[in-house]
Amino acid sequence: MRYYGDGEFEFIEDHTIRQRYRNAHLAITQCNLWDWLRDFTVDERKGFMFSDTVELNRIRDTIMETSMSHSGSSYGSTLRTMDFIAKNGYEEYKELAILLQRRKN
Repeated sequence: MRYYGDGEFEFIEDHTIRQRYRNAHLAITQCNLWDWLRDFTVDERKGFMFSDTVELNRIRDTIMETSMSHSGSSYGSTLRTMDFIAKNGYEEYKELAILLQRRKN
């Protein structure tokens, strides 16, 4: 589980985004789908919002049970981040996010 991180996202400055990431990370962990997501390739024509697999439906349903509402855009963006973490690791995402926030500020 270390590879996928602790899911705290304390390095994300925006509180709303941090909370969305925490909820999605927790949902994927609860569903035990990190390894599945690592190996999954989303249909680029559909993206995460319109892809329909049993596993993505479980993740989405779990997120919606414990989370604030998502727009299609925020859901897709959040799942893209979780996909990056699944494929590249939490620490690599953390380094990238910190670098991008520094450039923004």
